[in-house]
Amino acid sequence: MTEIFAQIKTSPDSNRKPSSWRWNVGLVIFLMMIIPSSVMVILYYREVMATYYVTRNPLPKSARDMASGLDQIMISDIRDTLNLGNQLANPAILKSSGRIQDLLGKYVLSGHLQRFGAWEVTDPSGNILGGIGNRGLNPHRGQAGSLIADLKSEGGAARLSEPIIDPVNHLALLLLAVPILHRGQTSDDQPLGYLVGIENLSTTLHPFLFQPRKKGAPGLSYIASTDGDILASSKELLIGQNMGNIGLASVLEHFKQGFSGGYKADIRGSKYLFGTALMSDTQGIAPHPWMVVLQAPEDVVMVKAKRMRFVMDLVAFVVAPTLFCVDLFFLFRSIRSSR
Repeated sequence: MTEIFAQIKTSPDSNRKPSSWRWNVGLVIFLMMIIPSSVMVILYYREVMATYYVTRNPLPKSARDMASGLDQIMISDIRDTLNLGNQLANPAILKSSGRIQDLLGKYVLSGHLQRFGAWEVTDPSGNILGGIGNRGLNPHRGQAGSLIADLKSEGGAARLSEPIIDPVNHLALLLLAVPILHRGQTSDDQPLGYLVGIENLSTTLHPFLFQPRKKGAPGLSYIASTDGDILASSKELLIGQNMGNIGLASVLEHFKQGFSGGYKADIRGSKYLFGTALMSDTQGIAPHPWMVVLQAPEDVVMVKAKRMRFVMDLVAFVVAPTLFCVDLFFLFRSIRSSR
């Protein structure tokens, strides 16, 4: 009997570990520390991220991107016009108005420079040799002559005129003049003549303006001259208007001061965010720089911040407490089973 009792006394206690409850208690304490601290971290980043989205103005970068794209369009038109001038650099063509007209028409119909409404070719003295759509240039012959005179006196690959504003029809027109040179010649060489074209700037640039994502959205984009005349806009009724006359005098003042970037302004009692950028690639070709502007109501931009706050609140006050309760439930069961 003594052996039997001794055997029972020394047998293992059903494989139970006397110290297992200590591990469970330690884990409970750890989770009770880590989960609330995680909630505090979430709440902290909620404020940090919401503040970031409230104070961050995303429009300046978009304005720079749009200005860069529009510069490329203008430079592409100038390059195509120079190529057309190279095609015309043949005395046999320049002596025949019919051949000039045929070449211009062929070049335009092929898709190059189809946004131009009229073309005119002159000799070095400014006498008209031929062209197409000449009536479109007739009202602006003085400006065309000034461009040719500038090319004669100062040289250069091309010249752009001041934008010609038509506020009634909401149009902005632009003249472009280039010297007619043989391929390989530079602006220092004597040209055989000059090529002048006129284009509807508003129609040319409109497809490349950033548009509000949804129809009826309050944001808009536009291009303005130094004088504040709107040359192209995602809202066509603004084309030809002056910024000073439609409550945008503060934006124009920033432009005149050479300011480029993002800022806030009150426009007729409403708060707006702005992003501006200069079209730098046309400087030296155009008489004055142009400014690209993106404009949106501040509360529209803050929608993203509100959405971020909601997501962080959901995590902090719903998801985290739920996980905390689930952990406590399983830990409670684990402690009971360890006894």
